[in-house]
Amino acid sequence: MGSSPDQRLSAAQRRKKALALQLAGIDLRTIADQVGYANAAAAKAGIDRAIEESIVREKNEVDELRRREVMRVDRLQAAFWTPAIKDRDKKAADIVLKCIGIRDRLQGLSAPVQVEHSGEITEYHIVGVDPEDLV
Repeated sequence: MGSSPDQRLSAAQRRKKALALQLAGIDLRTIADQVGYANAAAAKAGIDRAIEESIVREKNEVDELRRREVMRVDRLQAAFWTPAIKDRDKKAADIVLKCIGIRDRLQGLSAPVQVEHSGEITEYHIVGVDPEDLV
């Protein structure tokens, strides 16, 4: 049987508090005691989950912001499309092309730039590693 909404909220609040305590430099055992986890391992698991939830939340916020910006660019492009195409207005055409470029960057539509190396590598420099350890 699943947990109730109140229990989930309580668990989410505990994870959030545990993460805040860890960021403040508190050790896991103390966090477990203060937040109500059974042990340090449970506190660590709660903190890890809080971090994962934070990453997902941040990604969703960025995705939503990107969607809004694309909508704004679409609206601006639509306003200048007819003058650019029908009236051959150069300034309007420049704005339309800038909108296309901005949308491209926001959505990552451009293919990655390919880099080709045609020379030879003649020398290696290993820094911070004892070459004897590599054998």
